[in-house]
This record gives sequence, C-alpha cells and structure tokens, in this order.
Amino acid sequence: MDADREALTELREGEQLDDLQLKGLKIIQKKGAFRYGTDAVLLANFAAERISGDGRLRKRLAAKTPARPVRILDVGSGTGIVPILMCGKIEAGPGNIEYTGIELFEDMCELSRRSILINGQEGLVDIVCGDVCDSGLAPSSFDALTINPPYVRRRSGIISEGSEVAHARHEILRTQEEMMISGARLLKDLGLFFMVNRPDRLADALAAIRQCGVEPVELRMVHAFVDAAPVMFLCSGRKGGGRGLKVLPPLILGGR
Repeated sequence: MDADREALTELREGEQLDDLQLKGLKIIQKKGAFRYGTDAVLLANFAAERISGDGRLRKRLAAKTPARPVRILDVGSGTGIVPILMCGKIEAGPGNIEYTGIELFEDMCELSRRSILINGQEGLVDIVCGDVCDSGLAPSSFDALTINPPYVRRRSGIISEGSEVAHARHEILRTQEEMMISGARLLKDLGLFFMVNRPDRLADALAAIRQCGVEPVELRMVHAFVDAAPVMFLCSGRKGGGRGLKVLPPLILGGR
C-alpha cells in the first residue's frame, strides 16, 4: 500500500471500521454522522438476488469476454453500504459489472471512497458527489438502480440532527417522488428498479415509479416480529415492463 493510499484508509478521530460479516468487507463510519441501517442491508440483499437471477443480466455477468458491463446505480448512497455489499454478493467475471453511487454530501462521499479503497473495490465502485435530480449522468445508461429514499414527508416531523442525518431521513432538498423519477430516467429500457421504504409511503412510491414508466413487479412487507405491523417494504420494478404485481410472503426479522 503506497503512502497516499495508506493515509486515506487510516482511521481519523471519531471514526470506526465496522466488519460487514461478508467476505472480509469493512466500512468506515463516523460517530454522530449518518450510519447505515437494516433497511440498506435488506435492499442490497433483495437487489443482488434479483440481479444475479435475471435472465437478461446473468449472461452478461458470466461472460468470459466482457462486451459491455452491467451498470448499477445506487441513489443517495450515504456511506456506500449498498454497492459495497452488492460487490460481495453478485458474482461477475472481470470487467462485467460496474457500480456507481451518487451522494449529495462530499464528506459522506469521502467516507465511501475510503471504504472502497480498504475493500479493494476501486475498480468496481465509483462514487459521484451530486444531486440525482441534476447529476449530469447520461439518461438510459444503467441496467439497475437501488434507492433508499428519505422516509419523512416534507414539512413533517422534527428535524434536529446533523445535516447528513436529517437529509437522509427527511425530504429537505428533494422529495421521494423527485428522486425516484430522476433515477428512473437514468435506467435503460427494461432496467430493474429496487427500493426500500416505509409502509406509510407505499401508495406514494408505487404511484411515483409508475408515473416514470417503471412497472412494480414484486412487493415484500418487512416485519420486526410475526405478530407486528410491517416496518418497511421492499419493491422491485422494471422500466417499461408489463403490468402484474406479485406480493411475496412477508419477511420477519425477529423470532417472536
């Protein structure tokens, strides 16, 4: 490891290196700043399983001679947790896959890039600092998209945390609908769309993605316990796909 790389990957005051319990992958997190949660892990698992099993993408992922890589975009990437985990979950030949995370805050982008260096993923994951609604990324250029949008509606709830945490949880700069619609424009025809969200936003979210030409394909409610109301939902969609939503069995996180 050269001196510049070593300096970038060395932990700084208030930082910790967390083990992701997957193929030795690790992530830098900072005390008092935004930290990834169960929702991001569930989204990465949900998307990786479906991308790996998609008939159109599977052949490209396994190709011995890469023609064009499968390109995956993570919107509102935060610490980079979703692309970092998906790197460890999706099997692909050399040059067959590329991940891009777009994140609004430069300090979060720096954390992501340093985690990527620690994991040796700099040839696989690129972090773009910017707003998905004005990103400069080429329309119709990604094969799949993941999004974990801010859950709390604009002008709702109490905003008292640091700016990155507040923006991750509240619709401050952009609404969910704006982020979904802008993200969907970056998807190719028949591209895959994956989202984690709160149950009270289900109707809003499904209406928004259908508005931008993404047809919901699968829906799974997530429960903390078997006898509890859902706390999240996972949804997949396909841009320009046919209508017909499949509701999957619920995912139960606890054992009660």
